Amino acid sequence: MKREKKDGSQSYTAIIRKKKKGKVILTMTETFMSEQSAKRWVKKRESELKTKGAVDKIIHLRKRKTWSDVIADYCDASPNTFGKTKSANLAYLQRLDFGKISVEDTDAHTFFSLAKDLLIGVQAPPADPRKDSPEHYALKPRLPQTVNSYMATLRAVVLYGGPISSITMSIGDFETASRSLSHQGLVARSAKRNRRPTLDEMDKLMAYFYDNYRADNRRIPMHKVIGAAIALAHRQKALSLVPWADFNINKARLTLRNMKHPRETVGNDVETWITEEGMKIIASMPRSDERIFPFHSDTISRLFTEACKILGIIDLHFHDLRHDAISRFFEIGIGGGSRDKILKYTGHSPDGSLSRYIHIEQEGDKYEGWKWWPILFAPL
Repeated sequence: MKREKKDGSQSYTAIIRKKKKGKVILTMTETFMSEQSAKRWVKKRESELKTKGAVDKIIHLRKRKTWSDVIADYCDASPNTFGKTKSANLAYLQRLDFGKISVEDTDAHTFFSLAKDLLIGVQAPPADPRKDSPEHYALKPRLPQTVNSYMATLRAVVLYGGPISSITMSIGDFETASRSLSHQGLVARSAKRNRRPTLDEMDKLMAYFYDNYRADNRRIPMHKVIGAAIALAHRQKALSLVPWADFNINKARLTLRNMKHPRETVGNDVETWITEEGMKIIASMPRSDERIFPFHSDTISRLFTEACKILGIIDLHFHDLRHDAISRFFEIGIGGGSRDKILKYTGHSPDGSLSRYIHIEQEGDKYEGWKWWPILFAPL
C-alpha cells in the first residue's frame, strides 16, 4: 500500500493477512521507505509462515500477556483507587524490565531476580520520558524492607490477577521465591517503632516553631499542628485534609474521610471522638479555609524533619507523635481506660493495628500542667 506523507515523501505499507474458515486470524504489517523493501519483507514472511505451526505460534505469542499487561488489568478491574504506595509500586514494576516478561515465561528464579535487582538499586525508566538520562540509571540500593514492599504489592497481583487477565498465575513459584528471599535476608518486614518524644524534646520543638511563627505569621503554625497530633492522635495527612464541615462541635466528633486501611481506604469514613485538648485546639484555629489545618502533609513532614535536625533530636518522625498520643490515652485512662473507648478516639477498627502504637512508659499524664497548653488553646 503506497502512501504519501505531508512532506511529499512516500512510504509503502506491507500487509499480510491469514484467514481460517473465512475469518482473519492473523494480520501482520510493516512500513518501508521503498516498494522493493516492502516486497522483500512480504516474500520472507510468507515463506516463514508456510512452516508447519508458524501461524499458530505467532498467534499464541501475541496472546501472551506480560507482567505490565496483567498489572494494568488488575488496576483497571478495581472499582476503587489504590493507596499512594501501592499505586506507585505497581507503576514502577510495570516500567522495570520485569514488566516486559511474559507471565508464561515466569518461574521462581524470575521473582528472585526481580527482588535482587530491586535490592541492588536497579532503576526503571522514569515515568516522564523527558527526565530520562544516563545518570538516572545509576544504582541506588534499597533496603530489604523496601524490596519487601514491592514484593508484597506484586503478591496481590499474583494471587488475584489470574481470573482478571484470564491466565494461570505462577503462585507456587512466587511463594517458593519468597521463602528463598526471606531465608537470604533480601526482604524484611519494617521494624516496629517504639520511639516516643521526651518532654524535653517536645519543649524544644514547640519553642522552635512558636518562635518561628511569632517572627512571621505567614509561616505554618507548626506548634498548633504538633499540638493537634498529640491531642487528636491522627496521621499528619488526615489532620491536613479534615474540613470544618466534618467537625461536629456539639458532639465533639471529627469524621475522617478515606481513613487509611490495608484493604479499603477509599470510602472508609470514620467518625472519631475528640479529647478535651483537641476540642480547644480546633476551636483556636481560624475558619479562613475549608480545612481546619490547611497545610500540605508533605510540608508538615519536611518542616518537622528539618527542625529535628536543627535541634539535634535524633530519630524522631512526625508519625511518632501518633504513637505518643495513643500511648498517652492508655496512660491517663481516657474513656475509663477501655480499649473499645480508646478506639473511638483513634479511629482504629477493632481488628486493626492499634497494639503497635501502644508503648506504655508511665502511669499518669506526662503532659499534665504542660506549659504549652495555654498557647495551644489561644486563638491563632
